[in-house]
Amino acid sequence: MYHYNFKENEESLIKEATNVNVKIEKEYYQVNFVLTEKNLLVFYDRNRGSALRGRGVQVLPDYELLFQISLKELTYNVEDQNFILLINNEKVNCYDFNLEEFTQ
Repeated sequence: MYHYNFKENEESLIKEATNVNVKIEKEYYQVNFVLTEKNLLVFYDRNRGSALRGRGVQVLPDYELLFQISLKELTYNVEDQNFILLINNEKVNCYDFNLEEFTQ
């Protein structure tokens, strides 16, 4: 479940990319990219790596919004075949992800 009010923001999920590896500052995450009419949303599963999974309990994904970027303000570049998002002058390295293909 994505913790984001699509209806209130008058948006709908157009496309989704799952299990994308990213590096934000010095931390690595596996995230989902969600494309809407207005934004690129990036979600992280809060239950990923839960100790309950090792006990045979089925733990459902619980996606928290890491950040959202307006499509009008989206800035990025490609370095060494990695897609780099620029958010508030901070680099977010997205491994094996191509935004141009994703947004088509």
